[in-house]
This record gives sequence, C-alpha cells and structure tokens, in this order.
Amino acid sequence: MTTKPKIILAGQSFAESRTTQRINALKNIGCDVSVIPTTLDDGGYEARPSMLTRVRHRLRLPGDPARVNASILKANLSDSDILWLDNADMVRPSTLARARELSANLRILYFTEDDMMNARLRTRWTEDVFSYLDLWVTTKSYNQAPDELPAFGVKNILFVNNVAAPEIHRPIQVHELDAHAFGAPITFIGSFEAPRARSLIRLADSNIAVRIWGNGWKHMQGKYPNLHIEGRAIYNLDYVKSISSSAINLCFLRHQNRDLQTCRSVEIPSCGGFMVHERNSEITSLFREDKEAVYFSSDDELVYCCHKWAEASEKRIEIAKSGVRRVQELNLNHEAQAEQILIRIMNLP
Repeated sequence: MTTKPKIILAGQSFAESRTTQRINALKNIGCDVSVIPTTLDDGGYEARPSMLTRVRHRLRLPGDPARVNASILKANLSDSDILWLDNADMVRPSTLARARELSANLRILYFTEDDMMNARLRTRWTEDVFSYLDLWVTTKSYNQAPDELPAFGVKNILFVNNVAAPEIHRPIQVHELDAHAFGAPITFIGSFEAPRARSLIRLADSNIAVRIWGNGWKHMQGKYPNLHIEGRAIYNLDYVKSISSSAINLCFLRHQNRDLQTCRSVEIPSCGGFMVHERNSEITSLFREDKEAVYFSSDDELVYCCHKWAEASEKRIEIAKSGVRRVQELNLNHEAQAEQILIRIMNLP
C-alpha cells in the first residue's frame, strides 16, 4: 500500500501482549495508530481478576473498567480510516452504531486469535457486533465455513496464519546462567489443559524429563518426578531464552480452541528452536515434516520422537536452522500480516 490508513486500535497495550506486537508492526509499516487500551494500567496476563470480573466472564457479559466504549466515541473517528478491535470483547453494538453515524466512511475490523464458535470465548456483546463489522480477521481457518461465523451474519472473513515478532522471536546466544535458569533438554511453555497433562504424564512415565512453564500446573507440582513444573508463565526475552536453550520444544495445541496452529507454532522456529508439534495438515503445510519441524499424532509417537531426537543433535540443529529460514521465507511476521489485513479491508467495496 502507498498511503497508509489512520487507525484507531482498541486492544491490550501491556508489554507481554501480542496486540502490542501488532501495534508496533502497524507503526513500523507507516500507519498512524491511536491506541485505546482495553485494560487498566495494572492489567496484564498475570493480573488477578476480581470476583465481579469472574462473574461477568461466566455470564459472557464483560465489564468495561477501562471505559473503552466511551473512548471510542471520543476519538477522532471522522479523521480515521479504520477502527481496529483487537479482541476487544467489551465493545457494545451501540458504540459501533454510533461510530457509524459519526463517520460514514469508517471501516471496522475485529481481530482475534480465539475460536469464536466456542461460546465460552464469545461474549454476548461480540455476538451483537458481528453485523457492524466490515472484516473479521481470524487465525482459525475453519471459522470461514458456512455453518460457522457466516451463520452469525459475518460478511467478510480473512484467515491469517499465526506470526512472530522478529524483534523478539529471534535466535539469540544464551549465557550459561540464563541457560540454566530457563533451558532444559525438553521444555513445554503453555497453560494447563487436561490433554496436555495426560501427554506430559505419559512422557514422565517413560522416563523422559520435561520442564514446564505456564499457569495452571501448580496442582501437579511434586507428583511426577520427571515433570519439573515452574508454576509461572514467562514472556518476551525470558520466553526466547527458554526456547533458545532447550534442545527440544514441545508444542501442544489447545483442543478446546480447536487449534491447528498457535502462536508458539511460529514463535518457536522463529527463535531457532527445535519444535516437536502435534500433527495436522495445516501446520505441516507451513513447516514441512522432518525438514523444519517434527510432528506426532499420539502419545506413543510423542515418546518415540523425544527419545529419537534427544540423541540426534546434529540433525536437530539442522532442522531448527531450517525452521528459522522457513519463517522468513513465508513472511510469518506481524508486519507482513498487517499489510495483508490492510490491503483486504481497504479494498472492500
């Protein structure tokens, strides 16, 4: 694109957020971006939600403590081209109706990395804003099917692959102390989910040790000698240090989100990490099997992969380096993704 659009973006603005990575990418390609934070100053992935917030979440009616709706209507909508809602599930349909009245030429898009056919991830506000959107952007390819988001009245859907932030997710030289603090022969980074736990216990029972970073695992601490549970999440540089100093990086998908790929599917190879990933046709078309990543379809195959690749250090390093090149070859970065989204929305009739 020659002339970059002016964008008002409502989304998470704290340092660990992938929305922040998208904001930076939009600015990097020359967009004028005004940010409306959807969280309070002390918000973040590790912020403890209040009782009211938890109740509203269960009712699928999130509150708006950051006053996002009011901020959107106070923004300079008439001088903006795009209102970008980045997983802004608190935005009300009345806000978008009024935004349309204030700026007839404003284009509105919604970006999410969640499966919106899962009612637990789809708020009641979101269900009512579908009809006001010019474009829905998703990393879930199946959401394009006629009986999925189109059945809710979503007119234009753009599927995009997950991407990495090259300024963060890059191969680094890890010092010995950091390698000890964050690395391991086999590492998994991600929150608790029962299918993941079953697979990890299977590895532990097969005399394979795994270091686990992420939330929700504390109830398993000390129960399995081969599972070294850190009991906390890691982000940004610490996340990269862990990937870079681990011989094998496991990538489990979130089954309740029907994942075929996730952010780690791209971030791990972008960091130069050797990735062992759940197999499906979508991810194997991005990273070719035994060339840029290794795959498994069952716990037995996972155990086999971990034993095999723990011993094959030279080939493992070769595959990891090929993964970095593949990320670059496919332009799996936020800047390229932003260009793809902007071309699509600005060329809608």
